[in-house]
Amino acid sequence: MRKITFLVVALCATMFANAAITLPLSEDFAVCDKGSATTTGSNMPEIGTATYPNPFAWATTLTKVYDAGGMIKFGTSSVTGSLVTDVISVTKDSVVIEFDAIGWSGTSDVNSKKITYGATTITIQTTPVEFPVTPEKLEHFKVVFAKEEGATLTIAGGGVKSRFFLDNLSITEKDKDSSVGVEIVKSAANVYGANGTIYGAENGRIYTITGMDVTEQNGRLNGVYVVKIDVKITKIVL
Repeated sequence: MRKITFLVVALCATMFANAAITLPLSEDFAVCDKGSATTTGSNMPEIGTATYPNPFAWATTLTKVYDAGGMIKFGTSSVTGSLVTDVISVTKDSVVIEFDAIGWSGTSDVNSKKITYGATTITIQTTPVEFPVTPEKLEHFKVVFAKEEGATLTIAGGGVKSRFFLDNLSITEKDKDSSVGVEIVKSAANVYGANGTIYGAENGRIYTITGMDVTEQNGRLNGVYVVKIDVKITKIVL
């Protein structure tokens, strides 16, 4: 079973227009049919070179990104792999980034990966696996950002040596949900304990201090909730 990770970032931003990417965007990397991720010695041609031009109209910069056979591989043992999109046109409140990814259990490879939208960077942790790298081994990630004007998306390794594989990239947009509010959180006090876990509620979502979105588990979580309403922070101990 795939592990599913949800991350939410709440930011103040403004709407913009005249961007190059119109949402939704979906990329399954089926065009990457020249490489393989069967073994460490499998052929993985570098994308974005004279012999393998960039096939992705939505991507402006590819740095050490390789064709891994229906997916892409980021990085080498000495160079961080990264992908930068064109500017993303957003008309709603939030940008939703989803993809499947897995790290490689190479010697001293960093498990962290960085997802940057505009001025904000979120770090995720991938699980390292050995070859063969198959779709079933990939984990699903979802990161939500508030929209920014003229923003691009960058996906990159978390260190110089941070090799990983990625598939099924999706960029969509959504309107924010209705406010959680202090009273709504208080009303569920009977199902919460005080085990010390801290949660936050903002822009209609509930998330942990590490950024994990736990809104769907509302009513089944123990801990301390910190709720932001406008600019006022209210701590509620349940």
